[in-house]
Amino acid sequence: MKTGQGGHGSNGYRFPPNRQPGSHHATRPEASDEGKTLLTMQPRFDDLASTVDSEIREVLSARSTRLYDIMAYHLGWEDAAEQTAPSAPGDRRHGVLCLVACQAAGGDVDSAMPAAAAVELVDKFCQIHDDVQGGKPKRDNRDAVWWVWGPAQAINAGDGMHALARLSLFRLLDRGVEAELAFRAVQVLDEASLRACEGRFLDLQAQERVDVAVESYFKMATDKEGALYGCALELGAVLAGAGDETVRHVRQSGLDLGVALQIKNDLAELSKTASASDYVSGDLMNKKKLLPIVMAFETGAARDRRRLGDVYFKRVLEPGDLDGLATILDELGTIERSRELLVQRIASARSSLEASGLESAGIEFVGSYIDSLMEA
Repeated sequence: MKTGQGGHGSNGYRFPPNRQPGSHHATRPEASDEGKTLLTMQPRFDDLASTVDSEIREVLSARSTRLYDIMAYHLGWEDAAEQTAPSAPGDRRHGVLCLVACQAAGGDVDSAMPAAAAVELVDKFCQIHDDVQGGKPKRDNRDAVWWVWGPAQAINAGDGMHALARLSLFRLLDRGVEAELAFRAVQVLDEASLRACEGRFLDLQAQERVDVAVESYFKMATDKEGALYGCALELGAVLAGAGDETVRHVRQSGLDLGVALQIKNDLAELSKTASASDYVSGDLMNKKKLLPIVMAFETGAARDRRRLGDVYFKRVLEPGDLDGLATILDELGTIERSRELLVQRIASARSSLEASGLESAGIEFVGSYIDSLMEA
């Protein structure tokens, strides 16, 4: 498999005066001028993404069967038959979020790198399975893995990435992390992975129902999307040696971030469906219960629910069935209310960060990355 050269590169991290390289017990930067310059000391987010990518390449570098070429394709490293060119690797957002949290809590980024790779690999495992479950032929403007190699091999590749994620965490021991912390990281990742699967179960279960409550939607979104974002922040804080209260608050910030991103994606699907005549939303065709739709069924008048029922009670949807759907939701005001809930979730994520006990510069660093994800 062609994964290129590994290596961590220069991550730009500077140890505070009271830390020494190789120590896994993190301490925060002292409250001095260093706090003012902490942001300028941080590597740029794309540099962090590059270091995460290099770590994942190292995890896969010793593997040589065709299975790992499939993984490399999904990671954007390799071409496939009839594909014009490899895509650029993604933003590696979960891995970067882990490292951002680690730095914000005064930790050693290099020591946390295996955890960043692990949470990123679990995200890719979820992506491959999502594409199979949703029958989506495209991912990042290229053919999805299952579309090229078939559903069975896609599932195999996805499951393999999950196994590699767990193995990656044991590389923490090679970075000088104590066994107790490494095994705690395994537990954090496993619990988040299971929760992400539970969220997908709820999402699939809701497809054939019209009585999904808004509260149930938020439970689904928290598990499906929030679990891994919370995990990423939690892993970074744990490996930095942060206290339990700090860990709890940064995890909650990630959970809220995931919900906000789910709402953002829901609104984007409706917007593209309404504005682009040649765009057919796979989520809507699969009867996914996007937040504005859930709100419409829960709060709309009987006449409005009947209008939506004309679409959602059909056994199989056609693209034409979606015509005017966004208009109905706009009339009911659920699109605007969803936007308001999106803003509230971002505020909640920021509030949890501010309550975390991190230094103000660290809070701003994590917050700025969260903002960049919302603007992407």
